[in-house]
Amino acid sequence: MKVFYTFIYLTQAYMKKCRKNVIGAALAAFLVLGFTGSITANAAGPATVDLGSAGNFIILSKTGITNTGSNGSAITGDIGSSPITSAAMDNVFCSEITGTIYGVDAAYTGSGDQTCFAGNPPLANKTLVDNAILDLGTAYTDAEGRALPDSTNLYGGNLGGRTFAPGLHKWTTDVTIPTDVTLLGAADDVWIFQVAGDLNIASGASVPAGIKVLLSGGAVASNVFWQVSGPTGATLGTYSTFNGNILSSTQIIMETGAVLNGRALSQTQVTLDANAVSPSAIADPDAPADPDAPADPDAPVDPDAPVVTPSTSGGARRTGTINVVKTIINDNGGTKTIADFQLFVDGKPVRSGVTNSFHAPVNAYAVTETEDPNYTRTFSGDCDINGFVSLGPSDRLFCIITNDDIGTPVAIPPVPPLIDVVKVPYPLALPDGPGRVRYTYTLRNIGTVPVTNVTMVGDTCSPIIFISGDTNGDDKLDVNETWTHRCSTRLMETHTNTVVTTGWANGLSAIDITSAHVVVGLPIVPPLIHVITVPSPQTLPAGGGMVTYTGKVTNPGTVALSNVHLTDDKCEPMEYVSGDTNNDVKLDVTETWIYTCQSNLNTTTTKTAKASAEANGIRTQDIAIATVVVATAVHGQANSAVGSGTVSDPAPGFPNTGFSPEWKNSSWSIVILAGIFMFALATLSGVLKK
Repeated sequence: MKVFYTFIYLTQAYMKKCRKNVIGAALAAFLVLGFTGSITANAAGPATVDLGSAGNFIILSKTGITNTGSNGSAITGDIGSSPITSAAMDNVFCSEITGTIYGVDAAYTGSGDQTCFAGNPPLANKTLVDNAILDLGTAYTDAEGRALPDSTNLYGGNLGGRTFAPGLHKWTTDVTIPTDVTLLGAADDVWIFQVAGDLNIASGASVPAGIKVLLSGGAVASNVFWQVSGPTGATLGTYSTFNGNILSSTQIIMETGAVLNGRALSQTQVTLDANAVSPSAIADPDAPADPDAPADPDAPVDPDAPVVTPSTSGGARRTGTINVVKTIINDNGGTKTIADFQLFVDGKPVRSGVTNSFHAPVNAYAVTETEDPNYTRTFSGDCDINGFVSLGPSDRLFCIITNDDIGTPVAIPPVPPLIDVVKVPYPLALPDGPGRVRYTYTLRNIGTVPVTNVTMVGDTCSPIIFISGDTNGDDKLDVNETWTHRCSTRLMETHTNTVVTTGWANGLSAIDITSAHVVVGLPIVPPLIHVITVPSPQTLPAGGGMVTYTGKVTNPGTVALSNVHLTDDKCEPMEYVSGDTNNDVKLDVTETWIYTCQSNLNTTTTKTAKASAEANGIRTQDIAIATVVVATAVHGQANSAVGSGTVSDPAPGFPNTGFSPEWKNSSWSIVILAGIFMFALATLSGVLKK
């Protein structure tokens, strides 16, 4: 079967390449049809389980639906319970559901908002949920009674790391999923898993890092059925991602942050805790990608073709992108925000965090801004220290501009915020052509102070919707919180999506940049990489000192990464310490590689770390930004604006973060640079003579 799918993919790719050539198209058709006529692709696996009216519900139970979290679930679809009173669903609030709560009476109160509730009277609502429960029992009996399994007690009930073809798979024991499991098949294929014991999928630290039941090759969650008859039932571990319809004779427990794409149909209770639940078949803005979406016959499939970004002037050109990102440091009494600085690329106005396309190649683009004499300016990321950036076709470059205020010196510097975002698309690839993709953003506070005014700017997907995580409801990203956001869009071609996240604390901004690549039209799974960099300490007294940066590189994707590199614009080299547990020189999905670097800082410094790697012929990257604040002396230091906004520092020496453009304009800089030039010229002359 796997060979057959590969053959079909290759044939489709060949046909698309030959679309403009009649002879080529005829030859492609000949390759598929041969001399014997057309091939009929029948669905693999058993006949589907008919859920009846139970299929109209995303969550259905007999003894209630409880919600142990802070009412942070996101439920897309209808839920219901019978024969127990509707009050057994009071913990599920209308604010958590896009759909209707059906009950057998009028006892549901929720949070005081009953606008999402439909109970008795009228009697029709009770009849609707009663019939759904009857259909659930019928469907459960059907799934449990299927005979002639394709496998029995495979792997002793431990499914971790395994791949399952469509079919009827049976276990007379408990089933555990300690690591990712993959279901490989086409959109019409069916899987039925008969589990006589309990079903448990393990927990993880976040949704991207959590354990997953993965769908591959076009498989859809609505055609996957997990029939569970153990005494505990089915338990979805913390931040796990589960695909399929769960039919349980007892309870279904979804632990904190677990994601279910499918249905939870229980003959006792269902327990929620800040979960995302949605059926794969509903075209909801926050629904998972629909692999059944019709393919666009003109979708590009040539992996060797250059990446082409649509031009606003019409037509497609060989382009690259530049994203200018602003950070602000108000550690000396300043009050400016990002909006107070107008940004430009070669004179064209741009907004912070927004990706813009530019013609490539050119020698260099100049990144500038409106200057403020009360703020210094430094460049980092892909810009050089003067704000110039060279752009090639398909390049995705990020220029970081940091503005530090000039004001009243402080003895105790403010602690800067530090945030981290992991973005994972679902699915990672759309091999059959255009379709919907859902991006999940997991935002963490990896610093030591609460972060406020969090904003996310996506370049090609909006709106980015907050799902859950603000456990105390204070609109602050606390140190112990993890926030989840989502955004869905339809992709017509292979695409890289970028989001820039900004947060504030103590007058300082924190930035994180993350991107994700989705392949459309080819059976290729793209890689993902993620990096964080944490300085210790985050603040230094006047005069500065030594800072140790610790970088952690992880793999939130599904394929191992090769040629892993971590670079930093303010601290080199970032030296590898540990993490390659199996010594295969590949960053596996279960590994965390640790890097460190030390730097002696005497001025406030914002640095940019970039992790890159490749897999399946595709290169991926991630960026982490961190600021260390160095106090300015309260006594014995004259702070004044020089040029367009630097601070004169009577202390000897210069920071090892690069000379500022303003210092280069001083008379001493001319003398020193002239001396360096004469020395280099003399050296070159000697080499040429030899």
